[in-house]
Amino acid sequence: MDTLLDVIPSEVGPWIYLLVFLSAASEAALFIGLVVPGETALLVAGVLAANGQGHVVAYIVAAVAGAIAGDSIGYELGRHFGGRLRSSALGRRVGEQRWDRAERYLQVKGGRAIFFGRWIAVVRAIVPALAGQAHMPYRRFLAWNVAGAIPVGVLHVGLGYLAGQSYSTIERYISIGHWGLLALFVAGGAFLLWRHRRNTDAAPDAVSDLP
Repeated sequence: MDTLLDVIPSEVGPWIYLLVFLSAASEAALFIGLVVPGETALLVAGVLAANGQGHVVAYIVAAVAGAIAGDSIGYELGRHFGGRLRSSALGRRVGEQRWDRAERYLQVKGGRAIFFGRWIAVVRAIVPALAGQAHMPYRRFLAWNVAGAIPVGVLHVGLGYLAGQSYSTIERYISIGHWGLLALFVAGGAFLLWRHRRNTDAAPDAVSDLP
C-alpha cells in the first residue's frame, strides 16, 4: 500500500476526482461494465482519502455522479439505437441468454431492476440500454438510477476509507515488511478481479433467480 500511496501526490488535484468519475461511469456504461472493475477504483479512492490524499466526500460525489452518468449513457444508446446494439459484435458477446433474462427482469421489476441491477455486473451493463429501448420515461429511469447510484458510491468508497484507516492504525503498532504489504495489496486486487469475473459469468443465473 505504501507503494500505491507514494505514486500519488500528497496534494491531489481535480484530476483524481475526474478519474474516479470516469471509472464509475465506465463501470456503469453499456458493455464497458463487463470488463472494467470500477469497484476497485472506488475502493482505492477511499484508501487515498483515509491517507489524506483527497477528500472522502468529494470521492463519493464523483463516484455517484459517474455512476448516474454511465447509466444515462446506456439509456440514451438504447433509446436511439435499440436492437442494433443487441445485434452488434459487442452485443453478441454478451449472449442472447443474458439479454433475454435481463429483458424479462426489467419487464417484471420495472424501475426496481435499475436499482437492484447495480449489484450484478452484467445487469448493470445492459439494463439501462434495455430501459431506453423500451422507452421507459427518463424521469422514472433517472429516479431509480440516482437511488441505486448513491448506496453503491457510498459503500465502495466508504469501505476503502475504513480499510485505509485500519491500515494506518495497525501501522502505528506493528512493523510489516514492505514486500509483505505489497503482496497483500496485489492479492487483494487479484481477488477483486476474480470476484468481478465470477459475477460476470454468474450473472445470467443470478438474474433468473432474482425475485
